Amino acid sequence: MFSKEGEPCQVLLDGGYFSDLVFTGLPEFPRLGHEIYSKNFHILPGGAYNTAVALQRLGLKTAWPCRFGVDPFSQYVKDHAIAEGLDPVYFTETDEPSLRITVAFSMDSERAFLSYCDPVPPLPLADWLQDLQPNWLCVSHLAYGQSYLELFSAAHDLGTKVFMDCQAHNYTLADAGIKDALLQVDVFAPNAEEARRLTGQADCEAALETLAELVPLVIIKMGGEGCICRQGDLELRVPGIRVQVVDTTGAGDNFNCGFLCGQVRGFSLADSLRMGNICGGLSTQGYGGTTTSPTYNQLKHFLDSL
Repeated sequence: MFSKEGEPCQVLLDGGYFSDLVFTGLPEFPRLGHEIYSKNFHILPGGAYNTAVALQRLGLKTAWPCRFGVDPFSQYVKDHAIAEGLDPVYFTETDEPSLRITVAFSMDSERAFLSYCDPVPPLPLADWLQDLQPNWLCVSHLAYGQSYLELFSAAHDLGTKVFMDCQAHNYTLADAGIKDALLQVDVFAPNAEEARRLTGQADCEAALETLAELVPLVIIKMGGEGCICRQGDLELRVPGIRVQVVDTTGAGDNFNCGFLCGQVRGFSLADSLRMGNICGGLSTQGYGGTTTSPTYNQLKHFLDSL
């Protein structure tokens, strides 16, 4: 493993890359047996790349252990990651393809996805964690099972906090292992649809209450409406910002980065949530997850103007 003397890691990111094939300007959503044409098409880096780059632009020292193969999609994302300033010392390169592809249909403020991943062995995150001892472990998806329980426990032993996104639409709290994983997380940040589906609740307020019984700090991301948050007896509702939405892909990832930036830099919980809303909102003004992700100076300027 590798760590740089004098450059402490602030965020260790768990999540794979994706290449996003984004169709926008659709007359309607695709239906079986029908062909439609989009007005625009883009190939963009995606997946945890969005979070890695957004954190990097916000000035946070970020380690992204990611596996790249010999396929053109892997190389495309890897080249973009290096161009954005991410340190390739954390990358793992294989001599075989490692395909991770998402086709995204974006229409107005809604989107749908079709994805494919080559099966790959897990990366040794516990070794990276021990080596880097970051402030935060950021998990880009709903992660559960014995290996993650051990990872989260090791993080807490080192004083590292665990932030987990959801990005899961087929799980509920009744599924084996889900509650056990959430009980080991410091911050859980699903979006509104994910929170309702996961808890079986009809509205976000009830979902928030249910999740707060498991996780010390729960944030439910509500798109343009902003977010709601519960920490113990404290409940906050922070409105979103007004922007001209082009593409919502990666908005939740950018929210996570803004929030983590606030926490790492010592901002209050309320301001950290505002920073999440700002980053999430600004990211929707361009295609893909990072085209318009802000720098820290841009974020701070917007925050000061509120």
